[in-house]
Amino acid sequence: MQDSECSPCRIIRFADIERYQKMSNVSLCWWMYGNNIHPVPAHYKYDWWVFWEESPVDGDELIFNEKYRMSTAEASALYGRLMNAKIVFFMYNRKRPRQDPANPFDPNAERWRDVTWAPSLADDPDPVVIEGAWIGHK
Repeated sequence: MQDSECSPCRIIRFADIERYQKMSNVSLCWWMYGNNIHPVPAHYKYDWWVFWEESPVDGDELIFNEKYRMSTAEASALYGRLMNAKIVFFMYNRKRPRQDPANPFDPNAERWRDVTWAPSLADDPDPVVIEGAWIGHK
């Protein structure tokens, strides 16, 4: 995915939260923009933004702002905490291919021309997920 393709069609703001809380009998977690997690952690890195009533800034200031980026481990932990507390929240993510010898990507291919590559899994300083659906991802 090219960096320019990372734009959600809807960004939730604090003013929207109450409306979604009233719909909480339907869902607690709303996937607003994101990619499914690839089963091989060495192929892609996922960057996460989670918006909820205690977020530090409004949604349009938070989403895809590097200052508020979470690793997969951080997002996974927050996801579990918010689900357990039954708090409405909204998840956004983006994926970037990794510069990893274990991945099948040709960095010279046209598809990857304007992509910002993530470090290899071994060189990624983010913590690894040790439990849950995203084990092994950083």
